[in-house]
Order: sequence, then structure tokens, then C-alpha cells
Amino acid sequence: MKTRLDEENVKALFASCSKEFDVLLGIFELTVPDWDRVQYVLEGKPSIGEEGWHAIYELFQKFNEEHPGESVFPGGLWLSMGFSIDKNLEAWEVDTSAMKFLYKSESSDISGGRVDGKYEHA
Repeated sequence: MKTRLDEENVKALFASCSKEFDVLLGIFELTVPDWDRVQYVLEGKPSIGEEGWHAIYELFQKFNEEHPGESVFPGGLWLSMGFSIDKNLEAWEVDTSAMKFLYKSESSDISGGRVDGKYEHA
């Protein structure tokens, strides 16, 4: 599934979060429909256009410089767990079609209740 990230919303995450992992989760939430229902990412990662990828990488580097101790390598979380580059996508266009998810069941709760084992593509 293709969507488009809003650059200003991404920048707002960096301004409002105190932990880089919260920023990364926020970007996933902006990208993946029904992210709040996702229990686990089974495989794949989102792809983003090259310009958008580099812009987000630079934001992570700056974030790490402003939050010492958050990461040994500035931008390392984005490099290891962030999106991949797809040169066929526009700058802020994102494709999640390669991802598979395990969704929380309707009866599961925050304490780790039952999961129905259902997985789907994005």
C-alpha cells in the first residue's frame, strides 16, 4: 500500500519526542494503516523515496546530537530499523506492501492477552 508522509508531521515528531525510538514508532504510525492494531511486524519494512529517506536520516542525526547518550552512532536507529530507499518512489511517498503483520485480536488486552495469529499484508 502506498501512502505519503507529511514532512511537517515527521518534523513535529522530532520536536515532541524525547526518545528516538518514540520518533521511529511515530513515523510507523503515520505510515501503516491501523498501526494501533499491529502486535508484531512479521517481515518486511516500509520503503520511502530517496529524498525523504535522507531528510529523515538527517533529522535523526540532529536528534542524536541534541540528545546525548541516545545513540552511539548518530542516525543509527534509522539505518538499522528505519525504512529502506526506493528510488522509484517520490520524495515522501511510502510503500508498505512488502510488510506482513500479526494483528492483535479483538479480545487481547494490553497485558498480553490472546492473539488470534492472523497476519496480513499491508
